[in-house]
Amino acid sequence: MVVGSNFMPTYAINQLEMFQPDTFNITRIDEELSWAENLGMNTMRVFLHDLLYQQDATGFKQRLDTFLGVCDKHEIKPLLVIFDSCWDPLPKIGKQHAPWPGVHNSGWVQSPGAAALTDSSQYPRLEAYVKDLVGTFANDARILGWDVWNEPDNGGGGDYNTNPSNKTAYVNLLLPQVFQWARSVNPIQPLTSPLWTGFYNSPLYETEFIQLNYSDVISFHGYDDVDVFTKRIQFLQKYNRPIICTEYMARGVGSRFENILPVGRNYSIGMINWGFVQGKTQTFYPWDSWANPYIEYQPWVWWHDVLRYDGTPYQLEEVNVIQKIKCKPGWYKSQVMNKCYKLFNMTMTWTDAEKMCRLNGGTVASISNTFENNDIQSYISKSNSNCAGVLIGYVAKAEFGQGNSTDWYWYNGDKSGFTNWASGNPINDQSSFCAALSQANGQWTSKSCDIPVCHLCQINLI
Repeated sequence: MVVGSNFMPTYAINQLEMFQPDTFNITRIDEELSWAENLGMNTMRVFLHDLLYQQDATGFKQRLDTFLGVCDKHEIKPLLVIFDSCWDPLPKIGKQHAPWPGVHNSGWVQSPGAAALTDSSQYPRLEAYVKDLVGTFANDARILGWDVWNEPDNGGGGDYNTNPSNKTAYVNLLLPQVFQWARSVNPIQPLTSPLWTGFYNSPLYETEFIQLNYSDVISFHGYDDVDVFTKRIQFLQKYNRPIICTEYMARGVGSRFENILPVGRNYSIGMINWGFVQGKTQTFYPWDSWANPYIEYQPWVWWHDVLRYDGTPYQLEEVNVIQKIKCKPGWYKSQVMNKCYKLFNMTMTWTDAEKMCRLNGGTVASISNTFENNDIQSYISKSNSNCAGVLIGYVAKAEFGQGNSTDWYWYNGDKSGFTNWASGNPINDQSSFCAALSQANGQWTSKSCDIPVCHLCQINLI
């Protein structure tokens, strides 16, 4: 499953500041993408800009190539956005202004800007940008795809009064050409442009017809509750193409990881939320901050973004949900169950092992059947571990003063009745209340929960 965030590094207020030579910071990008990799993310949606190409085409492409190299290092395939109709319509190359206090996305810039969009004499410049950019990377397997124009019929947003009154007419003239320019250089990556307004419950606009007719992969935005988000997906399924949601997650309107991400998983679509790390874009402030900046008081809940500036989670529960979409680096995906496992070679008591597993977003492992038991035993035996056995989550209730030594259960709540005790086990000695799985043969033995042993953690995927 494709899962990730819209990515703007913390040091940048917009696309220009991210990639301009004076501010491009690959070290910080590398650090932030390592955080994404550790969450199990495998894509990032990244916005480019025509003025970066106009300023220095060769240098811009070199920096983009450097960025792609770091993405590849972290097993992330970015979705690259070529044009964007949102926010400031008067972009300027050079030093960007500081964030406006308490305001959401106060420095984001449109591409092309209003001057280029309304001046057909600049279209050859835009054509050269698209063809050279896509053509240079047309066979680059590090790229997931090309989002040729973000929310093309968006009026702009914010408090700008310099958007052309007939902006959508210009967009509808140019958008098909942009698709054609990109496709003319035969990229191996698919093209898309996201629908973002009603579409599922109202007649399609001209822009939406263009997007649906020209996109190889259908993408959309949905800051909705579960019911509306589901209806958007169901409407788009009739086009029989892969689907990616390239923007969701605005906590203040009920679009959250815990309720929306599982919907995407159930429908097998890609899921890319807005905002990764708290930074100069300030998208943790609500949309209404343009009218009422959050200067004296902070919002009661972040609007977007997953991590704080230092990489710590804004809400640990959300990170746990994200990590249940796919296995994190270093974890083993079960061949028979929708789970991930990780063997920890350090020895711990059972209580400390459970704490360690929960810190990693899981629990000590439970086992449901013979196939899973064999899969785990095979994984452990191939891990070059010195552990003769590993603690699993099968515990006698007597360990917690809740029953006798013959009353065992899965501590994580698994209702499976499967067991694989070795002969003579469990030992009824009033102290051997925990179970360990043998690396040699996969059979279980009972032992004291206070004896430090290697342990196996699991995360249940959603």
